[in-house]
Amino acid sequence: MLSRNDGFFLSEMLLSLAAFFMGAAILLPIAIQVVNQTIDSEKSVAAGHLLYDELMYLKINGTYSGREYFIQNGDRYDIKVTKNEGDSSWEVCIQYVDNAHQQQKKCASSE
Repeated sequence: MLSRNDGFFLSEMLLSLAAFFMGAAILLPIAIQVVNQTIDSEKSVAAGHLLYDELMYLKINGTYSGREYFIQNGDRYDIKVTKNEGDSSWEVCIQYVDNAHQQQKKCASSE
């Protein structure tokens, strides 16, 4: 008997297509989650840099910079600076909205 092997049969093609879709169904949500975590991490790092900048401005000049907000890459970071009268220290808080549309806040005080 002569065996002909001209290519894929329909069943083999459907099986490989189903395996491709199953792999995509598993890996696509993971890839989306990784991208969202990367964006949140970048926003958190930017808020940390802004917090550090404001604390350094307070440390060097002894007064508030006057900035109420900062916009970077289309994201708004609100700056709240309060002075504690009891020990004359400053507290700086940076508020921003993360990728899941939840309000995030980073605070630190100067000594």
